[in-house]
Amino acid sequence: MVTFAFAAFVLLLMIWRIRGGYACGMMQEIVNLLSAVVSLTSVALVFLAISSAMSKSMHILTACIIALILLGVFFKLCRLIFTPLLAVGSISVVSAVNKLLGAAMGAAEACLLAYFSYKMLAHFGIYVL
Repeated sequence: MVTFAFAAFVLLLMIWRIRGGYACGMMQEIVNLLSAVVSLTSVALVFLAISSAMSKSMHILTACIIALILLGVFFKLCRLIFTPLLAVGSISVVSAVNKLLGAAMGAAEACLLAYFSYKMLAHFGIYVL
């Protein structure tokens, strides 16, 4: 029963991500993925900064603040790079290739999410295969 539920989950995940990748295109998928990584890293650094401030570990707090500033600068640079690339992606000849590559990237993202879901279930003792 769990195997069928997991297979249905993976199938729906694949359809969702391929459709989303095709609709957005590869460039927008890369921007979305980069934004997600930066957001998760920022949240982790903020939590680390809060816990180090509570334990009065100032060198870790300083490192977290510097890392957050560098992460912001990195994100701004990436945004400057991807803004013209997103404009180029709207050209009709490039748009079709961009959409197909976005669908492929969505499929790869769905496979990665399915793998992490499988590993998480296996970690908790729920074996699906």
